[in-house]
Amino acid sequence: MYRYLLGLCICLFPLISYATCNLSVRVTEYPPQYYQDSSGEWQGLAVEMTRALFKQAKCEITFVDVPWKRALFLLKRGGIDLLLNMTVTAPREKYADFIGPMLDETQVLTVAKNSHFKIDKLDDIKLLSKRIGIDRAVFYGPEFADKMNTDFYFSDKFEYADNKSNMAKLSAGRVLGIMSNQYTAAYRIRHVLAKGQFKLHPFYFNQTFVYFGFSKKSVSKEMLARFQRAYDVINMNGVFLEIQTKYQQLNHK
Repeated sequence: MYRYLLGLCICLFPLISYATCNLSVRVTEYPPQYYQDSSGEWQGLAVEMTRALFKQAKCEITFVDVPWKRALFLLKRGGIDLLLNMTVTAPREKYADFIGPMLDETQVLTVAKNSHFKIDKLDDIKLLSKRIGIDRAVFYGPEFADKMNTDFYFSDKFEYADNKSNMAKLSAGRVLGIMSNQYTAAYRIRHVLAKGQFKLHPFYFNQTFVYFGFSKKSVSKEMLARFQRAYDVINMNGVFLEIQTKYQQLNHK
């Protein structure tokens, strides 16, 4: 009888463990990475990749809609478990464990189709006639961040706003361009901004990889290892690449 009960407990332990795995994941309305469909379900590139990871890890997801800056605050304190599309920086490594890479991310500039100004290096931005719209909480690369902190004539060429306001400014000609990652830029040109009126500037502000960022405060090392194993399996099987390819094709049809 004792052996039977012991065997039953061993068999049930993984089921209990999986059932109690439910992590909170930050999302917001930011297509094609995250958006809600007509039924209120979260969809998008980052959402599909996250669902694939959680399915392999046998864990449930609770999506939480909060702004990026607030999400970073919560991740530090364990108020949220996972942020997506995180650039690895030294300050963030103090409060987040990273698994990935998740996506390759290139920071690009969306501009009016009839614009022809030239940018070969960051210093060329100081010669522009108007400003560029950016998001305060986004990391655009170490060189960009350093110049924003040390070069007034460079930083003066940028103005902060949320995504909706930045697109409105670009459409009205109040800014020369708006910065975003390549997936978002392609989606906006194809599906959001006036059709045929905008394009990508050829200059790349930063090229890097972004990662799944887990809170050190709320996610145990054992749980992190579980997700690392899940990531290794589906990455090797080409699941992430298949999802990325699908969205690249949608954005360029």
